[in-house]
Amino acid sequence: MIIHKIRLLFAMLIILSTVGAQVTGLAGWDIWLDAGHSQEENMGIYGYSEAQKNLGVALNIEELLLTLTDIDAVGMTRRNDQVYVGLSERCYMANNWGASWFHSLHSDASSMGSSANSTLMLWGQLANGNPDPPAGGEAMSDIMINLLTRGMRTYTVHGSIGDCSFYGCSGTGPYLAVNRLTDMPSELSESGFHTNPRQNQLNMNAQWKRLEAWTFFWSILKYHAISRPFVGIAAGIIADAETDVPINGAIATLNGMTYTTDSFSSLFNQYSTNPDLLHNGFYYFEGLPDSTLELIVSADDYYPDTLTVAVRDTFITFNNVDLISSRAPYIESSIPEEGT
Repeated sequence: MIIHKIRLLFAMLIILSTVGAQVTGLAGWDIWLDAGHSQEENMGIYGYSEAQKNLGVALNIEELLLTLTDIDAVGMTRRNDQVYVGLSERCYMANNWGASWFHSLHSDASSMGSSANSTLMLWGQLANGNPDPPAGGEAMSDIMINLLTRGMRTYTVHGSIGDCSFYGCSGTGPYLAVNRLTDMPSELSESGFHTNPRQNQLNMNAQWKRLEAWTFFWSILKYHAISRPFVGIAAGIIADAETDVPINGAIATLNGMTYTTDSFSSLFNQYSTNPDLLHNGFYYFEGLPDSTLELIVSADDYYPDTLTVAVRDTFITFNNVDLISSRAPYIESSIPEEGT
């Protein structure tokens, strides 16, 4: 955890040095970030909860907005995993604060099997099909769904949908309390399934939550017609070329920075006593220059690999890396034992 915080601080210093002046255009506007649920509610697979993931994303969005823009303020439903905030209470908190906008962060769940995974945006909708006033949630959701899906790489998307159309409405609507009880434009995001094994192992990673936060940050800029600054982020999954299992403790080096993928000793021991159960293989770099760089990847018992990475200026530069095992293959002897 300390190593991740040092990486994050270093990356933010690089961003500030390369971006220079703040992103302007959000002065006079603020947002209330609602990390959906509380404590360890909605436990996902392998003992990591939706509530914990939501909080990590919200804190990263807050940092990006306050550090990189001229936004007036960012309000938060909660800042830790200890407090409990009820459903109506979080809406009243935002109303009393006088927020200009309300965004509720969530991930999804499925009873249809662990392979289910998608992204979804739900905006406040009246029973007659019209957006819940004041307007804005639908337009923001239409922007967010594209960026969120590309960032989470779910490749499956429910879409940007009015909550009454999605759930059905009793009364005048909206269906969701966070849309119905709030006085400002609002929407709720579902960024993949915490019941999906691979998704939730990624959710455990600190920088994966930051990656999700960037997609919301860019959505807010686009909604306000603010040009997106140079992105300079590279990320991906390092996996075994034969089994497709993500590799723990793999080392990625890019532009003089090094990232070591999560391992049992660095993270997964919090969620399992089995050192071979959990893997995500996720690597992440930010603050990269507008250039073509060399990505070097290595891991114990694997042949190293080197890739050429052309850093994208408008979105995350994704490159998955498959490493070939250097272990000698196990071959069962066909020589009969003596006496047979």
